[in-house]
Amino acid sequence: MSFSDREKQLVRAAFAWGQITQKEGYTLSDLEIEKSVLFRRLLAGRPPLAFPPPLRHGFPWYDVIEGRSEHVVSASEASPEHSFIAPGSKPGDTYILIDGAFWRVAETLREREDYLVEWGEYPMQWRLQKQWEVNYEMTQQLHNFRQQNPDANVDLAPGSGQREYSEFRVDDDQTVWLSEWHLTRIGLPGWVWVGKAVDTEPADLELAPICQDQGGPLVLGVAGAERGPGWLRIEQADGDSRYIKLGEDLEYKKVIASAVTEFDRLLQAVRGEVLEVMDRRGDDVLRCYQVPMHLAPLEHFDFADVNYDLVPDNAYNG
Repeated sequence: MSFSDREKQLVRAAFAWGQITQKEGYTLSDLEIEKSVLFRRLLAGRPPLAFPPPLRHGFPWYDVIEGRSEHVVSASEASPEHSFIAPGSKPGDTYILIDGAFWRVAETLREREDYLVEWGEYPMQWRLQKQWEVNYEMTQQLHNFRQQNPDANVDLAPGSGQREYSEFRVDDDQTVWLSEWHLTRIGLPGWVWVGKAVDTEPADLELAPICQDQGGPLVLGVAGAERGPGWLRIEQADGDSRYIKLGEDLEYKKVIASAVTEFDRLLQAVRGEVLEVMDRRGDDVLRCYQVPMHLAPLEHFDFADVNYDLVPDNAYNG
């Protein structure tokens, strides 16, 4: 008796899911199977992340790590009470409730308006910011009401210039504004966390720029050498840079020429089952990861636009 590829994939997904759910204390009930975003993710060919992802309305929220950089959410008031509920926080830390889950407040930029937040073990931050948009329909309704009821005592714009409620405000011109909370990832995208963290090699600490552009070091290698290992910068964000390893024994002149004039072709030449990724801040190595090659969206990188934000086509976002 032989099994089809799909049946083998199902067995592998079920095995991986069973290991994770047992570690996290869940039961293998029919209900857990039916509602499991992780199980559907595994069936779709994507592995779990290195750390448990944030939750959104009780379900794993992979997209906030891997996908779009901005999300419209609901948020509570920031509070230090019961902060131990927020993953990774300590008693006394401030937390905020975002779409039903407690996030740790790393910094308050403006009370009730603007925060930097964190989740669990992820070495990344998000900005949670209240934004105001004009609601033309409500503005027109208010205008019509005042025209039809000129004697009505509606006082929504006192002498202070505006009156603000939790979700809307009316200015002196009788324009109605509605608020939305926007959650935006700060820094490099998190697609690398489908891979495996590896220790930094001593040679990685000795890498030096052998080619630079307006964004800083573009290619890293062995200073003063003609050949050797080469790393290519593929994206930047907030002072951090992400590099991928092109090979162990490269001719630097050719790599530099390709990096400047044929960036896409240089990416297409990367081979192997595993992609080595290194994030750096200046000369300091932040982290090193090995990512399955088929999960790295190299085909979508655009050297002219380093602020891309894409997920591989086979990603499952629950």
